[in-house]
Amino acid sequence: MKQAMQKYTAMKAAAAMAFLSLGTQVQAALPATANPTNAPAQGDYIGLLKGYAFDIAIVLGLILGTIAFLAVAKNMIATYNEIGEGKKTWGDMGMHGGMGVLLLVFVVYLLTQAATVIF
Repeated sequence: MKQAMQKYTAMKAAAAMAFLSLGTQVQAALPATANPTNAPAQGDYIGLLKGYAFDIAIVLGLILGTIAFLAVAKNMIATYNEIGEGKKTWGDMGMHGGMGVLLLVFVVYLLTQAATVIF
C-alpha cells in the first residue's frame, strides 16, 4: 500500500511538471560571441578565422608558459627536499633557481616572438 502511494505521488508530480511545462514558452537568447582581439572588417570571414586562431594560439602559449613555470617550481621544491635530506646544498638550489629563471625568460621570449610571427 505504501509503495502504491509513493508511485501515485511520483506520477502526480510528473504530470504536474508536464502540465506546467506545456503551458509556458521558454525562449532564452543565446549570448553573442566575443570578437577576436584582431577584429576584421564586417563580412571578412577569413580574417575572423585568423583572429580566432591567433587568440587560440595566444592561450596555448600561456598554457605552455604555465607548464614551464610549474616545472621550474617542481624542480625547486624537489631540490629543497634534497637539501633537507642532506643530499644537496643551498648553492645547488641557487643554481637551479637561476637556471629556472633563465629558462622562463627564454620561454617567454620565444612565445612573444611566435605571437608576432603568427599574425
